Amino acid sequence: MSDQFEFAGDMKDWPKNVPGKPTQAAVFGVFHEKRGKRFEMLWTGQFPDLEPATYWAAKKEIHAVRKGKWVMASRLLWQHEMTPEQALEVVKREMGPQVDKAIRSMGSASTPDDIDIGVGPMHKVRPGDGPRYVEISHESDPDKTLASFIVPPDDAHERN
Repeated sequence: MSDQFEFAGDMKDWPKNVPGKPTQAAVFGVFHEKRGKRFEMLWTGQFPDLEPATYWAAKKEIHAVRKGKWVMASRLLWQHEMTPEQALEVVKREMGPQVDKAIRSMGSASTPDDIDIGVGPMHKVRPGDGPRYVEISHESDPDKTLASFIVPPDDAHERN
């Protein structure tokens, strides 16, 4: 199975994140082959706006997977009063059952489309569905990032 797949989740009770507002971000490890399912807080940050928070969190999520060897890691952004620990508890409560189901089905899945996440706030993300964080490195030193940037969703290209 390709080891590249992405799921996202929306907290229906949370206000929608919008540009121009202070934003908190957290990056956490979800599943590690040696340490198991953890929902372990790795980094947190506060930013004056949504865009730098999104970029920072995406970069740290990739770092968790590439260098921290997390099989599953995630980022969380919010613009209302809540500590990172409280936000992570909401994620565990709201999405934990789907994460459990995904982890169980990963072993028998031959493609990312075969991973069963069940019903809930998590959904599969296809390339082009949303903005993507991209890192470029050389094959001789894959841990050294030469460039990184955000690619807008495919529909943004169609409008231009």
